[in-house]
Amino acid sequence: MAALRVPLRAILSRAAPPSARLLLPLHAHLVVSGRLAASPAALTSLVSLYARAPAALHRHAIPLLLAPTDPLPCYNAALLLPHSLALPLFRRLRLAHSPDAFSFPPLFSSAPSPPHLLALHALALRCGLAHDLFCASALLRGCLRFGLTDHAHRLFDELTDRDVVVWNAMVNGFAKLGCFDRATECFRKMRAEGEVEISSFTVTGILSVCTATADCRRGTAVHGLLVKSGFDKEVSVCNALIDLYGKCHQVDDATRVFEALAESEKDLFTWNSMLSALQYSADHAGTTRLFARMRRAALWPDAVTVAAVLPACAKTAALQVGRKVHGYIVTSGLACDGAMDVFACNALADMYAKSGGLDEARRVFDWTRQRDVASWNIMIDGYASHGHGQEALELFHWMIEEGLVPDEVTLLGALSACSHSGLVEEGKGFLKRMKEEFRLEPQLEHYACVTDMLGRAGRLDEARKVVEEAGDVGAGAWRTYLAACRMHGDKDRAEEAARMMMVAEESGSGGWVLLANTYGSEGNFEELEEVRGEMKRRGVQKAAPGCSWVEVG
Repeated sequence: MAALRVPLRAILSRAAPPSARLLLPLHAHLVVSGRLAASPAALTSLVSLYARAPAALHRHAIPLLLAPTDPLPCYNAALLLPHSLALPLFRRLRLAHSPDAFSFPPLFSSAPSPPHLLALHALALRCGLAHDLFCASALLRGCLRFGLTDHAHRLFDELTDRDVVVWNAMVNGFAKLGCFDRATECFRKMRAEGEVEISSFTVTGILSVCTATADCRRGTAVHGLLVKSGFDKEVSVCNALIDLYGKCHQVDDATRVFEALAESEKDLFTWNSMLSALQYSADHAGTTRLFARMRRAALWPDAVTVAAVLPACAKTAALQVGRKVHGYIVTSGLACDGAMDVFACNALADMYAKSGGLDEARRVFDWTRQRDVASWNIMIDGYASHGHGQEALELFHWMIEEGLVPDEVTLLGALSACSHSGLVEEGKGFLKRMKEEFRLEPQLEHYACVTDMLGRAGRLDEARKVVEEAGDVGAGAWRTYLAACRMHGDKDRAEEAARMMMVAEESGSGGWVLLANTYGSEGNFEELEEVRGEMKRRGVQKAAPGCSWVEVG
């Protein structure tokens, strides 16, 4: 009965829903000790706990409403139950008592549809409570949750008194809807009126707008404002700043905000935001180092952490580090009953596939209970990249049988599998099915893949027809066609491809280098100098050489 030593106030303050193992002994203790009958506050708190508990415990809250002499606080607490249970209770409440300002907000929050919400608004107006600030802020959040922006604006304009909670409801509500201009305008208006001081929720709301729009300039201005206002040491605000700077590729600024927080103040969101910032900036070695530091800080990573770290392992071919992360996933409980968050599973399978561990990637794929399209894309592309064309196509057909609709990435993986495995007819069929069956418009990558496939097979006439069919969308496929012509030593076709590439204003260096190498290998130095002069005139720079990663030790 150790749970009974935990104060009721401490249990209520927990963010996680209380479990039956904690709640039922607590209920029994309150009944046996007589505190349930003697303390209305304890009774109301217990009802609130049952309302927040898992669905199987909701039935225990209803009988408690019969006990108190003043049932209104208990009824208000019970209205936190799901809408299907809360609405009958609200009808019972109205028969015996008048609802107060605490009765409507839970119903506004749980309303299942706009008509339900508008009916509750009308009832709150009849009761004279719609313009109460506590009710109004909940109603504004409900309106914006359903996208009722005009209704929210009318209600907001009708309010004669506005506190910071009401302003926050507008700023954050518009931000979640994606109405970034409206959210910014609300914030600007709030600052201009100057009657209400901003809070940390205001700051995180407007920072989320700056992050979504990649507006680093405005985000920096907000950063300066929150430093003046004294919010720069609050963890939630710092997390939003790290996220903003990370997504704007300002990793140095993100690092300064991160390091300004004491190690003991950083929560899981802080570490995840910084890991994501390093990932966005392609600092893969920094990502793995920060993950090791996070583990030394004795913080338990979650699926978001894993999804940020595993791509870094894939990019640096750090298969051993990836395996350690996989082991941690299993031992830490992130993989509960053999299931794991689909994002973490996808990141794990992608890491194994890109590091050459196809068997391990397939085990993770088979282990994933709820696969999304990305799960299939990872495995199809993994098999294709390593020359296992038949396995990739088998997965594609299995995916179709499962009822999933492939996207552009899926078709690119299937075409790549055909190209790498010499399955020419199957590849041509996929390009046709993409347009006619799946209603997807092929892009440059798809045309280039089919051109490469036909070119490898020596079917240069068919490859040329594909490039011509692509038109402006696949203009860059002339470079692939040029590579195929050069591979088969067809000088005339290579020169024709080069001319078409110039007409298409090909900006990448790869095609020009191919053409220069073609002329150089044939000893045709006059044309070689002409190509180099054209590259110089257009400002085409030869790309830096690629590199391969290998694990040592």
